[in-house]
Amino acid sequence: MVNILMKLKRKMLALFKSTTSESFTKISVVIPTFNTKGESLKTIINSLDHQTMRQEEFEVIFIDDGSTTDIIHKLKELSLTRPNVIVKQIPNSGWPSKPRNVGTNIAKGVYILYLDHDDYLFPETFERVYQYGIENNADVVNGKEVRTKGWSWGWDQFKKNNPEAHKLGIQSLLPMTPHKFYRREFLLNNNITFYEGARVLWEDVYFNTKVYTAGATVAILSDYPTYYWIETGENNSGTFEDDPHEKWQQIRNLFQFFKDTIPEGNDLTFMLAHWYQTRILGMLGPWLIDKPIERISLEFEYARKVTSDLIPESIDNHVTHINKARAYLLRKGKVKEFIQLVKHDKTVTARSYATDIQWVNSGLKIDVTAEMTCNNIEPYILYSTTEGKIFRSVPKQLKNAIPDELLEITDEIDKCKYEISIKGRNSRVTWEIPVESSEVKTRNINSKELGLLGKAQVLIDIQKTGEILEKQPWDIASRFTAIGYSFHRGIVGLTGFGASALINGYTAVAYRNQSELLTIDTGSKVRSVVGTAKPKQSDLSVLNKRESIEINLSLPNTYVYGKTKIEGSIELTSENDDSVLFSAPAYLIGDELGARVTANVKIPSGRYRLSTIFEGRKSKTGLLITISDSEK
Repeated sequence: MVNILMKLKRKMLALFKSTTSESFTKISVVIPTFNTKGESLKTIINSLDHQTMRQEEFEVIFIDDGSTTDIIHKLKELSLTRPNVIVKQIPNSGWPSKPRNVGTNIAKGVYILYLDHDDYLFPETFERVYQYGIENNADVVNGKEVRTKGWSWGWDQFKKNNPEAHKLGIQSLLPMTPHKFYRREFLLNNNITFYEGARVLWEDVYFNTKVYTAGATVAILSDYPTYYWIETGENNSGTFEDDPHEKWQQIRNLFQFFKDTIPEGNDLTFMLAHWYQTRILGMLGPWLIDKPIERISLEFEYARKVTSDLIPESIDNHVTHINKARAYLLRKGKVKEFIQLVKHDKTVTARSYATDIQWVNSGLKIDVTAEMTCNNIEPYILYSTTEGKIFRSVPKQLKNAIPDELLEITDEIDKCKYEISIKGRNSRVTWEIPVESSEVKTRNINSKELGLLGKAQVLIDIQKTGEILEKQPWDIASRFTAIGYSFHRGIVGLTGFGASALINGYTAVAYRNQSELLTIDTGSKVRSVVGTAKPKQSDLSVLNKRESIEINLSLPNTYVYGKTKIEGSIELTSENDDSVLFSAPAYLIGDELGARVTANVKIPSGRYRLSTIFEGRKSKTGLLITISDSEK
């Protein structure tokens, strides 16, 4: 009861301050810098300047970690023109932890965000996060984070908003980056800081674990992207593979911390299983198989020792199916067999192919199929028995090394999933698109061998999803999850496919891109409706209206739903070169009469080539307009 009253008091106080105090700081952004590049600084400042929250309501705290470049002078110059910017330099500590801790002690905001010096924030981030956090009395707001590469970052965590995500357990803080909004009062009251030192790998994991075990309430905000993690290849923690001795000591430290910090129960089981798969079994993955045998043996023995010392065998029951076999071989010390299994698993994939694509109502309807294969060629073979049991395939030399119960997948078939997503090529934001139908099932290859096949149908509704489908190319992908594998890959489009549409004020072009994958371009950023329609000379009509010439260009094979009228222009160029002779306003129209371009222009007699410009994209039709003296 006391906790409830304190939370209510805290919420009312924040709301009161936000409505009565002009100088009230809602958000503190702490940014560690070290030899930060000028372009990265511009990216950060640009994203901060474009926040919809008023500048007076948030502060930006740059803590420079003893840079040897002129970045500190640039930061101080920046603070002269921005009253909400604070700059402090400290002696070099060698890691972002101490600058973050220093920034925390300076901060005045209700929430603190730890922003890396080469990342980016989406425009409405502060406004949305603050409101969501206050409304839900959240100690942490875990906002939707996106990354430059990959499709699946935060796939399970950011499916929907969850104002009481802490009830899920410690996984509510995944992905465990520091790019969340933490209530400053909560951090200070619980003395939560980042572990300092020249190289403290996964300092964000330690930090978030301390946050959760201190009793933080967590709210997940998924309906708006908040943070863009720009991968530059300069991540310091990515260099630890150069020194296996340091790496495995750091891994040992991490697991010991989990056992010392998290009480026995579901949260500890989750963390041990999750990081066992990513930081132990994952460290013995495909990257290692081509290394010299001495390096392989060294890594394997380190992994085996950490596992033996810190990971109870019961944790093996909580890893994915393919990792159960790896865990068994690791504990048994069978390095040769382990590497053989990794090599085999590396060949397994599932690539999706569109089998039918068409515009339906206000969206693009796609039928898609995928089959698990080895090297995109041969089916991935499952074996069935007369008793109805199903087993996964492994190389022959491994069948006697791995117990049958670790290869049986009978109960795993019903857990398979086939999902569809889109990803903005510019924003890098991934959204799941609900499927109309989806299934993954076995297919008979012969009397004993089975394949695993997925089928799905999805309608990407341009009108319904208009709020998230901002104008940019959207690449379409599928996520095929089966028997412990997950493959999130772009969908291969039909050969030569390209189809344009005008849907209630939106333009959309679906096409097979240069990588043979399926894309929807909204807003003519890459493909135009006119260019995709490929009108012929017979689709062009020119009418003399005394005072002007009326031009009508029908757009064949262009789907129309509802009414669309988009203002643009036409250009008339010389018949023999691209020099523009005349231009005039024009409209791109879609209605019950079909799709077309209309324009009126005053021009003298002559021969002209027609180009159109809509939504900033020019389409050279190559069509010829001939005006004779008799027509004028």
